[in-house]
Amino acid sequence: MSIEVGEATEADVPAIAAFFRKAWSLAGPGAPGWAGADESVIDELTRPHVLAERVVGTGRRMFLSRDGARVVGFAAVRADEADRIELAGIVVLQSMTGRGIGGPLLDAAVEWARESGFRTMVVKTEADNDRALRFYRDRGFVEHARMVEDVEGEPVALIELWRELQSVDVASRRDDSADSEASQP
Repeated sequence: MSIEVGEATEADVPAIAAFFRKAWSLAGPGAPGWAGADESVIDELTRPHVLAERVVGTGRRMFLSRDGARVVGFAAVRADEADRIELAGIVVLQSMTGRGIGGPLLDAAVEWARESGFRTMVVKTEADNDRALRFYRDRGFVEHARMVEDVEGEPVALIELWRELQSVDVASRRDDSADSEASQP
């Protein structure tokens, strides 16, 4: 098994959609990390224009783990505030968990966020998702808040964790819109 991690491009959208559907079908409703998801949510998330926006949209990036040509994991980030970025999620195929795929995905997201001048990374996960909480805490995230949010009409207890990335002048941040335009065909 030779896993490679890289930044997703618009050309990856079909592979990401296939990965997302497979990951969902293997995990199913109610699985940790999939709070509020059902077929209609998955249908919406895997529409090509929705995925393309998440891959190359302003203030957003997606990173993929591949085993050969097959996508086996992804991480997505989106700008939250001028100096804060949200780790919107890391998903790894159930058959590939525990094989060291999530760490390199997080590392790629953190590296991009640092290079882009973000000072803090934020992630939310279900309060009962012990595996995710351990993963994030082991990588320098600390609990910042507990909350209950409405996720697709259901109350979900969440823990928000923060990780400090660096102290930089926000004005020195790379122009993200120029990056987005440069990556579009």
